[in-house]
Amino acid sequence: MADTDTITSTSTGHTSYYTLNREYFSECFDESANTAISLKTYRQAIFFIFVAAVFFAMGIEAYAVWFLVCLTGVELLSIRYKRSWWITRQMISRAAGSEISIRIDDQGIFTKGTYHQQDMLWNDIAEIKSTDKGFLILHSGGTSYLSRNGLNDDALALLAAKV
Repeated sequence: MADTDTITSTSTGHTSYYTLNREYFSECFDESANTAISLKTYRQAIFFIFVAAVFFAMGIEAYAVWFLVCLTGVELLSIRYKRSWWITRQMISRAAGSEISIRIDDQGIFTKGTYHQQDMLWNDIAEIKSTDKGFLILHSGGTSYLSRNGLNDDALALLAAKV
């Protein structure tokens, strides 16, 4: 969710503002993160414990073995608390709490904040996936999430037409 301060609709597009806060980051993670658990999820932890076992069997320094065992534990905790860890990292970033302006028009989607500016032209956007609370935008620079909260009907119609 986002705190929408101002919504402006012009003939050239739609502009709105939102704040990067805990609610927005939570929605972003919930709508965009892959939370499926599989063997692939645990591959790094399995690798660390395997290397630790090999080091132990070879008689390598105990500190290295214990370091790898602890690293395995941290990796397992990061899998278990993936959501909390991601949101916490976002909340301690310098962008947290800043206001972001987003403009959607015939050329593309443009976001601008104090620390980051992103231009996603419609030609660069490979796919737009609709979610319950927003849109996942797959583009040449990666994947971005756009919340429906704060967007007017014209902006939603423009995004829905591109889906």
